[in-house]
Amino acid sequence: MINNWPNTIAHIDADAFFASCELARNPHLRGKPLMVLGKLDSCILAKSPEAKIAGVTTAMPVWDAKKLCPNGVFIQGDFRYYTLISRQMMAILCEWSPVVEVYSVDEAFVDMNGLRGMYRKSFDQIGDKIREQIKNDLGITVSVGVSVNKTLAKMGCEINKPDGTTIISGRKIDEFLAKIPVTDVPGIGYSRGELLKKYRVENCLHLAKMPQSFVQRLFGKMGVLLWRELRGEISFPILSDPPPPKNIGRTSSFEKPVSDLRMVEGLAFFHLERALNALYRHRMIASEITLHLRNKDFQIYGIPYQFSKPTADFFKIAKVLKSLINQIPSGHIWRSTGVILSKLSDGKSLQYDLFEGAEKALNSEKVDEAKAHINEKYGQFTVRSGSTLYLGGKCKKQSNRMGLI
Repeated sequence: MINNWPNTIAHIDADAFFASCELARNPHLRGKPLMVLGKLDSCILAKSPEAKIAGVTTAMPVWDAKKLCPNGVFIQGDFRYYTLISRQMMAILCEWSPVVEVYSVDEAFVDMNGLRGMYRKSFDQIGDKIREQIKNDLGITVSVGVSVNKTLAKMGCEINKPDGTTIISGRKIDEFLAKIPVTDVPGIGYSRGELLKKYRVENCLHLAKMPQSFVQRLFGKMGVLLWRELRGEISFPILSDPPPPKNIGRTSSFEKPVSDLRMVEGLAFFHLERALNALYRHRMIASEITLHLRNKDFQIYGIPYQFSKPTADFFKIAKVLKSLINQIPSGHIWRSTGVILSKLSDGKSLQYDLFEGAEKALNSEKVDEAKAHINEKYGQFTVRSGSTLYLGGKCKKQSNRMGLI
């Protein structure tokens, strides 16, 4: 048994975010089964409640969704617009608390300690007010979970979706956990849930009451951290200034599996451009690139390359990527591809090659900076690699929707 509020964290999660954004600017579509397309229009990225009732699920192939919803509304995702709404949503949360961790484009954790006294409201009233402000200002709904740590707040947020507030105080944790299956814990999926059932651990309270040694043996260190959070402890503090990424990867599937290596090259370079945009924004450099491939039988291939020195130079990395594509074994049909930049470090640590010449390296940097500036001003892929032309109009269509994500 712990005190009601030894610590207070709120988890705010937008409801069907991409679909909600589209409904906010197209209110005449409300009440219709709406689906937002992702990954080169090959699958469902988000859906409205009406589409969900019809059986449509996230990541479902478009052709399957059209069978379930022949009269549904299918919209190409506009990621630039979603990013704008996301930033406005996070700005509203920062009005309520100075400590906010942006967890994803549609999720955030908010430090609520001290806010009851400051606003002279209960935590459920604050949660309701946050939901009301976001709905009025942005036209989308969010759900709010408030508890003593991140894991419990996130689990609580799922209980009253959509557009609800859930409060789990310290003394209500056991009562809450007894109603929740272990598979609803973030980080515990179906296979781990089935393993726990073999030990007669079916709900979260059972798991929280198990000895630490049992959890350690089954799930290792991360499992123990989750177990502690279920018991009301804090394993994951709020990170309002999150650490830089350890790697940056961008991948997606083809609309239909392909054997043409020119299409593979086009999509790989498309994702290289996206990955380098993220690398540039973080002001980082990479020591390794991996060409990621998945064939029609879902077998995964990774072709890595280690640079002699860390770099963010498009021309150097593009030359390497082209050589990796030339190593792709023939006779395969490919379902997806992409690139992963890894072993990242601060761009300030960049060292120029003595024999290459600093002037040449600086000129390359200027080209990259000019390219980034033009794409930020006029839209991603305004300036792009010629290899992406193999995708035809699909690259431009995709770039118009993806913004700077």
